Amino acid sequence: MTETQDPKIKLILCPVDFSDHSHAALAYAGEMARALGAEIIVLHVVEPVIYPVAYGLAPVGNVNYEEEAKAAAQKSLEPITGEFSDGGIKATSLVSSGTSWLRICDLAEEHGIDMIVMATHGLTGLKHVLLGSTAEQVVRHAKCPVLTGKARHKD
Repeated sequence: MTETQDPKIKLILCPVDFSDHSHAALAYAGEMARALGAEIIVLHVVEPVIYPVAYGLAPVGNVNYEEEAKAAAQKSLEPITGEFSDGGIKATSLVSSGTSWLRICDLAEEHGIDMIVMATHGLTGLKHVLLGSTAEQVVRHAKCPVLTGKARHKD
């Protein structure tokens, strides 16, 4: 191993979409951070909003839906980071906008992330083809290790 490769995990990025799956990823990220003494950045990416005017329809008002979504996401992230902080884990939140997988990879590089911990919804077949997989794209393109998982279902 060269000197530039440091296997110590100091900073974990945990992207969330507020689903049950992403809450499970938060739990894993928290346990990893606690065990490793790492910090967590909890990220939510707001996908671009396509306005009806782009299709020749009249504008629907002076509301910037993307900014509204970002503000709502930031507010929703506060209790998550607060819970980590209450548990002795240094945590910050980050809200960004763009194509989710691309922003996750870019922000991981910009912030010097050591590991990404994120959920996968486990879609297959036509749903996977139509909806794609953010987690799959992150695994393919991230320059740091990525741990993926899905929520456990009680049988």
